[in-house]
Amino acid sequence: MTNQRNDRIEVLESDANPNVKRWRRLATDPRFVKKAGTTLLEGAHLAECYFHTGLPVTNLLVAQSANAEARHWVETYVRERGLRPRVVADRLWQTLSPVEHGVGIMLEVPVPKTEDVDFSHEDVLYLDGVQDAGNVGTLIRTAVAAGFRTIAGSPKTAGFYAPKVMRAGMGAHFGAKLIENCPIDVFAERYEGTILAADARGGEDLFAADDYASGPVCWILGAEGPGVSSEALAKTHRRFYIPIEEACESLNVGAAAAVCLFDVRRRRLARR
Repeated sequence: MTNQRNDRIEVLESDANPNVKRWRRLATDPRFVKKAGTTLLEGAHLAECYFHTGLPVTNLLVAQSANAEARHWVETYVRERGLRPRVVADRLWQTLSPVEHGVGIMLEVPVPKTEDVDFSHEDVLYLDGVQDAGNVGTLIRTAVAAGFRTIAGSPKTAGFYAPKVMRAGMGAHFGAKLIENCPIDVFAERYEGTILAADARGGEDLFAADDYASGPVCWILGAEGPGVSSEALAKTHRRFYIPIEEACESLNVGAAAAVCLFDVRRRRLARR
C-alpha cells in the first residue's frame, strides 16, 4: 500500500476528488452526517467491532502508510466481504482522521434509522443538551456498560453518529438503541418508567435515598455548566445530587453518569 500505484489500486491524492471532499465533510460536519445518512468509523477497534455486527459497509478507506493492524482488518474486509479498499494519500488522510497518529483504517457506514425504537419500558439514559462529542461518546459507552442499552438525546445534543462520537463510544453504539432529536416532552409522554434527574443544584442525596430502581428508570443528564434544563426538570419524578467533597466543585458529566447508572446496577444486584 505504500506504492503510488499498482495493478489494482489507485491512491487518491487530489483534494478535488469528490469522495475525498465528501469524507472530509463527514469527518468535520455533524450536520452533514445526518444529511448524508453515513458516517466514518476510524481505527482498528471500531473496524473489528463493526465487522462482527455483519452490517453493511459503504466504503473501506485505508491510509497509504497504514500500519500492520490496519492492514489486517483491510485484508479481512476484502476477503470476507469482497470490498475494494480506497487508498488515501497520507497528506489527505490527515484531514480525515480525528487523531494525529491513527492506525490508518476507516469505514464509511450507513447511519441506522431510529425513528421507530420503542423505549417505553426500557432503562434509558437521556442526554439533555450535551454538546461535546467526546462526552456524548463516553456517555453512550458508560450507559451500555451499566446495562442501559437505550440512549436518547434532545435536539440540542450532539449527533450520536458523528465520527468523534463514534470513536469515543469505542464500539458501544453497536450494542445500543439510539434515539436522536427526541424532545423531552415527547419522550416523557411515551415513557412509562420513572424519570430521574442528576442535578448538582439540589434534590435527594443519591446514596441516602430509598429504592428508586425497582422498575424501569430513565436518568437525565445535562450539559457541562448549565446542567439539566428547566424543561427537562419539569418532567422528572425525582431529582438527585451526588454527595461529593467540598474541595471539588462538580463532576464531569461522564463521571456523574457513571455514578448514577452504576448506582442503579448496584441496587439491583444487592436485591438479588
